[in-house]
Amino acid sequence: MYRFLLVIGILAWFGLTFILGSLAQAQGAPLLLVRFSSVVVVVWLLTGIGFLLLGLLGVIRSRSSSEKWIARFESLSTYLNEGVLICDPRGRVRWNNEAGQDLLTGREVNEQLRTLLERVRESGRIAIQTVSLGEAQRYTVQALQLDRKTYALVCRPLQSGSTQNSFYENFIRRIVHDMRNPLAAIIGHAANMSQGSVEPDSWRKSATTIEAEAQRLSRLVDSILFDARLAYVPLSLGRLDLADLLEEAMFAQDERAAREGKTLAMDAPPGAMPLDGDHDLLVRAFENLVDNSLKYSGANGRVHLHLARQPNAYVVQVVDNGEGIPPEFLPDRVFEPLVRARSHGSGSGLGLSIVRKIIEMHGGTISAQSKVGVGTTMTVSLPIPGAGAAS
Repeated sequence: MYRFLLVIGILAWFGLTFILGSLAQAQGAPLLLVRFSSVVVVVWLLTGIGFLLLGLLGVIRSRSSSEKWIARFESLSTYLNEGVLICDPRGRVRWNNEAGQDLLTGREVNEQLRTLLERVRESGRIAIQTVSLGEAQRYTVQALQLDRKTYALVCRPLQSGSTQNSFYENFIRRIVHDMRNPLAAIIGHAANMSQGSVEPDSWRKSATTIEAEAQRLSRLVDSILFDARLAYVPLSLGRLDLADLLEEAMFAQDERAAREGKTLAMDAPPGAMPLDGDHDLLVRAFENLVDNSLKYSGANGRVHLHLARQPNAYVVQVVDNGEGIPPEFLPDRVFEPLVRARSHGSGSGLGLSIVRKIIEMHGGTISAQSKVGVGTTMTVSLPIPGAGAAS
């Protein structure tokens, strides 16, 4: 009601201004000289002063109301476990509660969160990403746009005791679920084979299914044991050649690629690529990457390994033209344990998690870039011995 009356009053004032201007023009005198020579002029002047005072009052009331809401919001946010950051599109923080202080670098968010803000700005949608701040600090961050120049980041810690318990409960539940399906298939087909009246074709089909499901169980158990091994078995370091490692990983999948009608290729610069690392673990990591690329590429799939040397690091890219990874799993969630970016397939959800652990154990990094329906690029950076940390 207040705003409606204010708008009506302003319109009336503009009407008086028009009449006043016409009066001044008829008298042939400047407006300032005739301001007290007419009742209309006096009304116009007093009305203008009145609306100025009303405008100031409105600003004061609005600011006071905003400050009260901000104070209430700050009081509420202070007691939340979640960190709350209010920032501009460039990541400059305007306000944060105490729980959000750990995510700040000075008065700005880190590069990962700036990238998250950019995704929200471009898509206009809410975005969620897992952010690592050291070994013991991991957050799920939800970013949303409040208005054209203001964004909110809500950061939920993942390392509390309850969260750890929840993680292991989910881990066991997922493993039990993944084991139950192949076991049910094996039991069902074994029971079918035990019947004497089974036709030869049906018998062979059951035998093939049992073999496939048993291999699936074997791969799952192997992944679980391998993931557990990484937690306590030290690296067996030796001087290696990275190009040889990649060739070994590629050739391990070469026969499969040919059988499925897919192309597997590699290019590398000339000369040795010395690297200090664990041979078996690194071969396993790169073989997992190649296996993933082949698994999710079509009949005309192409997988290309590209090795390059930078001043301080070797960079390996595994590029495919497969189905791609949905954007909600990028850039980090696809590497989380038990996370499957595709609903189909027989993966355990541990493959890329194991790859990241192995690469990080060697002082390197791994990242994923992907577009659905176009393909995926996995980029691994490993430090060159004696040349400093990987860039």
